[in-house]
Amino acid sequence: MTTLATIMTTYGLRAVGAIVVMIVGWLVSRMAYRLIKRLCDRATQIDRTLVLFLANAARYAVLTFTVVSVLTTFGIATTSFVAALGALGLAIGLALQGTLSHFAAGIMLIIFRPFHVGDTVETGGVSGVISIVNVFYTELENENGRVVVPNGKLWGEIVKVPLKGRG
Repeated sequence: MTTLATIMTTYGLRAVGAIVVMIVGWLVSRMAYRLIKRLCDRATQIDRTLVLFLANAARYAVLTFTVVSVLTTFGIATTSFVAALGALGLAIGLALQGTLSHFAAGIMLIIFRPFHVGDTVETGGVSGVISIVNVFYTELENENGRVVVPNGKLWGEIVKVPLKGRG
């Protein structure tokens, strides 16, 4: 009976502390999400796609830190856990290299805005009016229908955008 009491005292307090840390971490992650979303929504230059990406990145960073803190509370060595997460991230990054290049190009297109929705563009033998600029691809509409162009192609190749108001 004394062994059970010792275990309950030792691990019970740790479990209660871990639950409190998880709840606080979850609340802080929600607050970080809302704060970043509210701040970015005030700036009209920031695209909604980028706003959601930044808000979710902040939320999951806080949740990851929270989980690592809870694991530390129970005495689990988190250095190997963090190293394994890093190796997993590297492996996923190498496996998705092409997709990640389109993603990075999409972020660059959203931030630097070389063209906007409604602009007529020509790239790689395809021309049309931009209808959607997504994180991974951009949609063009032309006389033949809808054309989906990966953002890596738009960022890495020459894109012709006619000048407006001149001619």
